[in-house]
Amino acid sequence: MKRKSIYAIITLMCMICTKSFGQGSDFTYGVFKHLGVGLNVSTTGIGFDVATDLTKYVGLRAGVSFMPSFNVNGDLDVEYAIDDLPTIEDNIKAKGSFKRTSCEVLVDFYPLGGSFFLTGGFSFGGDKLVSITAHSDKIQELGLTGANVLIDKYQLPIDQNGNVNGEIRVKKFRPYLGVGFGSRAVPKGRVAFRTELGVQFHGHPKVTANGEDVLEMAGKVADDDISKIVDKLTVYPVLKFRLVGRIF
Repeated sequence: MKRKSIYAIITLMCMICTKSFGQGSDFTYGVFKHLGVGLNVSTTGIGFDVATDLTKYVGLRAGVSFMPSFNVNGDLDVEYAIDDLPTIEDNIKAKGSFKRTSCEVLVDFYPLGGSFFLTGGFSFGGDKLVSITAHSDKIQELGLTGANVLIDKYQLPIDQNGNVNGEIRVKKFRPYLGVGFGSRAVPKGRVAFRTELGVQFHGHPKVTANGEDVLEMAGKVADDDISKIVDKLTVYPVLKFRLVGRIF
């Protein structure tokens, strides 16, 4: 590749990241004077949003994100508590499923009126972080009722067919703070690009089954991966790459 071609590519990338295509000198700021749309890929999934400028320094956007469904399979060493019967030890197949839809409303602040911005707002919906399903052939063979499967320090109910269903849930309303660089949410040209890094404050996750909190075993020391997630993950990191366009 010739040196002139390399310079041309670098120049084009800089235009996308900082200025955008087709910038006009007659660009004005104000609510719904211009409307932008964005398509993004992030740690919250695949999303799209709409945006408008309030002033040169403040913008407003709202959108929705979809986390595509994907599963993680593994084995769990568990114990069964059944009334006064001796504890049963077992190894069961388990599956963790990640799938959720969430919405967000955000305010962008451009302190220099340019490509650097701060973001604040909130995300709501999508409170189910992980779904957990498992099956025990042993319980199914015995046909026992009223049993609980002990996964680390949590007691999840298990039906007479040997099936276990649970979730790791977070708050439905999650404040958000972020920082980014690139184009404004409503670009001065037609197409542009921006990146964003932030965190959602989703609180202390809870393990639930059938919509109710799962009981923790008194005196049980947590050493399982599930407990590590539940006990320590109080914020959700967000890394977002966003392609933006201006409709008018």
